[in-house]
Amino acid sequence: MNDNEVVIKLEGVSKKYKLFDDKKARMMEALHPLKKQYHKDFYALNNINLDVRKGEILGIVGMNGSGKSTMLKIISSIIQPSSGTVNVRGHVAPLLELGSGFNPEFTGLENIYFYNSIHGYNRKQTDAILDSILDFAEIGSFIHQPLKTYSSGMKARLSFAVSVNIDPDILILDEVLSVGDELFRRKCYAKMEEFFKGGKTILFVSHSADSINEMCSRAILLSKGQNILEGPAKLVTMFYQKLIYAKGETISRVLEEIKEINADDMKKNDFHIQESIDKMNNTSDKEKTVSKFKSELIPEQRPQNKFSQKSQQTAYFVDEFKPKSTVKYKNEKIEISNISIKTLDGRLVNQLVTGEDFIVHFVLKFHDCFENINTGISFKDEKGKIFSGMSLRNSDHIIPKVMPGNELNVDWKFTCLFTTGIYYIDIGVNQVNINGEPFLINYDDAINFKMIQNKENYLFKWGIIDFNISPEVTLISKSTI
Repeated sequence: MNDNEVVIKLEGVSKKYKLFDDKKARMMEALHPLKKQYHKDFYALNNINLDVRKGEILGIVGMNGSGKSTMLKIISSIIQPSSGTVNVRGHVAPLLELGSGFNPEFTGLENIYFYNSIHGYNRKQTDAILDSILDFAEIGSFIHQPLKTYSSGMKARLSFAVSVNIDPDILILDEVLSVGDELFRRKCYAKMEEFFKGGKTILFVSHSADSINEMCSRAILLSKGQNILEGPAKLVTMFYQKLIYAKGETISRVLEEIKEINADDMKKNDFHIQESIDKMNNTSDKEKTVSKFKSELIPEQRPQNKFSQKSQQTAYFVDEFKPKSTVKYKNEKIEISNISIKTLDGRLVNQLVTGEDFIVHFVLKFHDCFENINTGISFKDEKGKIFSGMSLRNSDHIIPKVMPGNELNVDWKFTCLFTTGIYYIDIGVNQVNINGEPFLINYDDAINFKMIQNKENYLFKWGIIDFNISPEVTLISKSTI
């Protein structure tokens, strides 16, 4: 298959169900001598046409009941369409309902062989990947217990581990990247990153517009079983969000906008998304004035200003809080060791507090001669999205030359401005020369840290970065009542 080849093609695909008011109506239709109809036709999918090319990551959005899961099950051959044709080229791994396809009476180990046999793996082929599945699932001796004794989290771990280790050509993800604890979720996202980077064809269903925008370049919007919009991910998710919050006549206006976009390919391709978002979120002058208000609280009700105080919470270290998703791109001529996060006075920490300074530390040992050594770090969230990073490129900090046996202490100081959550750090070493920056050694997810809530802070914060926003609210006028 070449990179432009269509690997999933749906032509006029529909899925129709018969809806009966009650069991009596169903029975009357089945027994009526003249085949009188007592049901109503319901189309979960209605005349869907779709092409997905090899290596594409296609986002699929739509409200509950829009037909997303039905379409994915048809592509996965779990159910058959009522009409239309489906052509899928390649091995499909559907992660639709974790645990589906497993037998509750079988042990975890037996289910691994059973599930893989459905996907065409013989026992010898499953043996070859068994260790990878068990290491990923992390359920220990429970692998020899019946599946019916597993917790929901353990079932999800095993199902995910089996599905992602059979090396599919096409991967279908339907809101399944939330299994297990925080560290295991990152491990799942890291595995997905391998598929994304490996040129796999991926259908990604999510209710999160941000996730679709991050992972996909193209998306489709389903509504009442129809594909009502297809195009750039940001365009599609924008109209998806419009539909979510639309009510009454607003729904009709949004649907008319979508029709106009579909009728004009140039308008779709050249659509100024940011301008539309600004227009959608536009507020009146009065609202803007209110949002910028500044008032005066009655003196005796004024809270103590805690924003200027030193945080009462202190950073600390939790043993065994380590990433399970580390990927090492090694080089026998260079070693990386002592990877850690420290306070400015040298304490090891991995539970950090917003607003304080910390140091990412590691040691490089060289077993060969190198020139112009350049190091760098990147900060990521649990989905692998890099939101900050820096390297020494073209700076005075580049090491001009190292000899065999030389060791370098590398310290990256940073001010911690993250909100509550778990984050990951990549570290790497490059060599700067006239031909670019050849890769030498890199550790993805080398170390992780958790942002802990400042108990002394009465602000509720969200997002990733904490800009140390502080409000000041005062009373403009007192009530005369």
